[in-house]
Amino acid sequence: MRDTTAPSTLGGVVRRAYRRMAWVSVTVAGTLVLLAGAVALRVYIDNNLRLVARSLAYTVEAAVVFGDRENIRHTLDTMLAGEGVAHARVLDSRGNVLAQWRHGDQGLAGEVGVWLGRHMLSDPAVGVIRNDGELAGRVELSGDGRGLLEFLLSGMAVLLVCMAISGAAGVLLSRRMLSDIVTPLQSLAEVARAARHERDLTLRVPPARIVELRALGDDVNSLLDELQQRQAHLQLQNTALTHQANHDSLTGLPNRAFFEQRLQAVLQKAQLEAGIFAVLFLDNDHFKQVNDTYGHEVGDALLVAVAQRIRSQLRESDLVARLGGDEFAVLLAPVRGADDATRIADKIIHAMASPLVLASGLQLLPSVSIGVAVYPIHGQDMVALLRAADAAMYRAKAHCRGTRHVACGRAW
Repeated sequence: MRDTTAPSTLGGVVRRAYRRMAWVSVTVAGTLVLLAGAVALRVYIDNNLRLVARSLAYTVEAAVVFGDRENIRHTLDTMLAGEGVAHARVLDSRGNVLAQWRHGDQGLAGEVGVWLGRHMLSDPAVGVIRNDGELAGRVELSGDGRGLLEFLLSGMAVLLVCMAISGAAGVLLSRRMLSDIVTPLQSLAEVARAARHERDLTLRVPPARIVELRALGDDVNSLLDELQQRQAHLQLQNTALTHQANHDSLTGLPNRAFFEQRLQAVLQKAQLEAGIFAVLFLDNDHFKQVNDTYGHEVGDALLVAVAQRIRSQLRESDLVARLGGDEFAVLLAPVRGADDATRIADKIIHAMASPLVLASGLQLLPSVSIGVAVYPIHGQDMVALLRAADAAMYRAKAHCRGTRHVACGRAW
């Protein structure tokens, strides 16, 4: 048994509605046609009974006048067979029954036919018998309703066949409607579900055949286009904000926060895999003097040039960041030992040897002092490594600016 409380699908509703409409329309139309046919058949039977009654009255006139009952019965048997008569009587002028006749079929069909004839047909048809203008008797005929019964049974059979055909036609038409209405709505629901639950804005509603549904789909697609554009714009903004939060606006290099996050990740990996990496601390020599002498614009140009020269000497896996002011830091991962780190540090120092010529014609001589710290020899955690590299950088500056110094620790 179908659960009437459960929600129905649109497809199921459309199919049931089409079948019901087809069955109701065929039932109503068939019933009306059946009733109209029954009424017409009733009128026909009544007229036929009157004609038979008049004809029978003319035929038995002589037999009634002479009281020949046997001849009357023979005439009744001969004339009434197959004429749709259930019962017949021939009476004389005084109302005495001279002869009577009854249909021989008394089965179920006959009984139902008699019942229909009694309730649906008119009063018995009467044929008057006259002799030389005088009333000699009359004939009374009661109609047999078996003709009506056969008509009703055949009509109901045809009605059932028509209902079956209309039900099949309703299914076909409902499928067509499903294709034209339900399928576009299902596509619309799938697109909306993907946008809501999966945040997928790439799906689109296919065009429908029905104008209103096509317009609805176009509106939804336009809305998804706008949402997709806004999402892309927000992603670009978020990317830009994330970049701004993690990078230095002047040099474009990662800032201290990004450097420390990357350093922490490399440290955790090295602890698990027994890896080796190095940290370089770099400080611009005489930067304050350049800034004070030539101004901040020249100082900014110097920082940008130094950042570019450092980046050019590193591998793709390495990271250079501006910590603030004129200080930079480099993460070298992986390295085989202190020799790899000092070699790269020497390359950076050598890259500073070329003069920096500004657009104004001013020439500057960049110079950096570098401190080198290697994991795990110079520190087991981030704080220790940064402190060791910073201390080594100050020793390099104290010893001779423009050089590098390795942090203190056990020898390799």
